[in-house]
Amino acid sequence: MVHLSARLLLPLLLSCLAGFSASEKEQGGAVGETSYGPSSVEIYGVGLVTVGILYGFQCTSNCFPDCHYSWTRGNVTSQGPELSLQLLHRIPTQILTCTVVNPATGKSASVHKTLQVTAGPSNIKLSGPPMLTFGAESVFTCSADCYPSCSYSWSVIIDEEVFSTSQGNTISVTPPTSTVDSETLLCEAQDTVSHLYISTTLFLWVASSSDISITGDSKVVMGKQYTFLCFATCIPSCDFIWKYMGKTFQGSVVQIPILNQGDKPKFTSHLEITFSDYAKIEPLICEATNTISHTTITATKNLTVSDPISVRPTSQAAPLAGNSFSLQCVGSQNPVSITWLKNKRPMPASEGLNFSPDNTTMTFSDLLWSDSGLYQCVVKDGDTPIQSVSYNMQVIYGPTSIVLEGSNILTVGTQYDFQCGSNCYPACKLTWTWGNMTSEGPELTLQFEEAQPAMNLTCTAVNPYTGLSMNDETTLQIANGPLNVIISGPDTLEIGVTASFTCSAECVPSCTFTWTVSGKTIKGSAIDITVNRHVSKESISCQAENTYTRETATAYETLSVSDPHWCGC
Repeated sequence: MVHLSARLLLPLLLSCLAGFSASEKEQGGAVGETSYGPSSVEIYGVGLVTVGILYGFQCTSNCFPDCHYSWTRGNVTSQGPELSLQLLHRIPTQILTCTVVNPATGKSASVHKTLQVTAGPSNIKLSGPPMLTFGAESVFTCSADCYPSCSYSWSVIIDEEVFSTSQGNTISVTPPTSTVDSETLLCEAQDTVSHLYISTTLFLWVASSSDISITGDSKVVMGKQYTFLCFATCIPSCDFIWKYMGKTFQGSVVQIPILNQGDKPKFTSHLEITFSDYAKIEPLICEATNTISHTTITATKNLTVSDPISVRPTSQAAPLAGNSFSLQCVGSQNPVSITWLKNKRPMPASEGLNFSPDNTTMTFSDLLWSDSGLYQCVVKDGDTPIQSVSYNMQVIYGPTSIVLEGSNILTVGTQYDFQCGSNCYPACKLTWTWGNMTSEGPELTLQFEEAQPAMNLTCTAVNPYTGLSMNDETTLQIANGPLNVIISGPDTLEIGVTASFTCSAECVPSCTFTWTVSGKTIKGSAIDITVNRHVSKESISCQAENTYTRETATAYETLSVSDPHWCGC
């Protein structure tokens, strides 16, 4: 909408404007005895004209008898004391000339008036993005036709009140809060010389998404088709997607209705869905994403799903490994076909598994623990197959294996952890036994404060349903020693004769031995020594080292050396 100022409606200026108009007087002229003039010749009217606006000018003089008036503007002339002027095109500066002639004396006088010409403002336009986005700057430009030039001023209007103002032909606009739905920009273009102005406004929505909701049934039945509608207020529009049980659906989108400026546009997405996957309560989700801001809002409707088809055992007996067991598909009156699923995968007939002629019953001739799983039958009695409620079959078995884990060599004062696991259903009861002590549970912690003799640690798994059991055991040894390190062998060495010695100690779990003889070290629990030099004594030692704790103890021996061949002379 373009607004013109009242100044564009100036009336034709007549002699009454002389009080605020510039004037110019003629140069010369004489007065006769009976006739006089012309003298005091003046032009009354504005000195600034705008293209397209009608202006009036008046030429006056002192003259008797009445003088004749003529006007000259370029190569255009006219007669009379008044002149109406409306420029249709922008042209250079204009000079008005009024010539006054006394018809009695023939005398004349002229006066000149210089007119400054302006054009506009006109053709005002606003350009920029079609709408605003919260958190983002949007730049708008205002342009108009003005001569010699235009100045521009802006007003940002929110809720019918001026929020801010600025100068210049461009403005950067950012919605102040996320709650602002729309803004109006007002641009005023003013001619810098004539000060005439025009203005225009631009209504802008702020891109937003709100008020999302889903309508439709909250209770649905498997195999039937239902319609849901998702409503959202979106500026300018939203893209919709639906989500249900991990699947994504596209719905048709329409705007309802086409509203007037100032009313928020509302959109709806239409979804038709037939439920074929069972879940007792499952959320139906609608997501609306703004096409400009790309923000997403979500609505959720929890659906309670009932399934007329179910899988049930044919007997009250529990599914026990090694026994036969049957499942039946119930709830369908006249099924066209029935197929079976285990853990969502089709089940073909196989050795140990067979189906009744109409596929309503499935029988395991010899249950295995691996037969445990979720079983469903899929019934087709129309266009849409219906999956039944799942039956979770847990085959009772075991224990089929048991494993005891932990160190079997312990150190006094140190804490040790043991674990026991078994393969059975329902979970086996686990019992630990060591010495005359017992404990229950899958884990055991032991700490001995003094050395103990070797003992058995046993874990026993008992199936609480069948009473079957299995155990695993290990022998615990408390690391100890070395104690009582002893060197065994002769007390005397003869030169040139080999003597054998052994080293022993009390060690749990075991010890290694290191000998020192004549400054040399030798590994092993036994050693042979031969003296080939004349000495009176030979010292030997044996060090025992515990292979687990690395603790050591050493035994020492001093042996006398004799030479039976020595004569003493």
